[in-house]
Amino acid sequence: MIGAAIGSLVKNKPAAFAVGIASHAVADSIPHKDLKPALEAPLLVAALAAIGAWKGTDSPEFWGALGGVAPDCEHALEISGLITPKQKIFPTHINDGKYHGRENNERVSQYLLAAAAAVVVALAGDGG
Repeated sequence: MIGAAIGSLVKNKPAAFAVGIASHAVADSIPHKDLKPALEAPLLVAALAAIGAWKGTDSPEFWGALGGVAPDCEHALEISGLITPKQKIFPTHINDGKYHGRENNERVSQYLLAAAAAVVVALAGDGG
């Protein structure tokens, strides 16, 4: 949860949410393979719940994490048939994912991003 890590540094909820959204675009540009929605959705909910329990739902960490996962809501809307791929608006999701990191069997980038986020949050400590 890169957004939580950045939120721990920003210390301002609205800014953390905005930077979390921006971090999603950066993470999307790194070559990776998305998890299947049936696995990714409960993992994201669990991660948000864990951050909320650890730092509080009123914390910049939580709002950064929320901003970081918010753009993927349009994937859920597409899967549920509420929008078409052409109706997506997030920059790395439009044009058939043209700006999204290429889909391949790469898992290393996902592990590195998760580890980096955990390290930054741990280094930031409770912060208040």
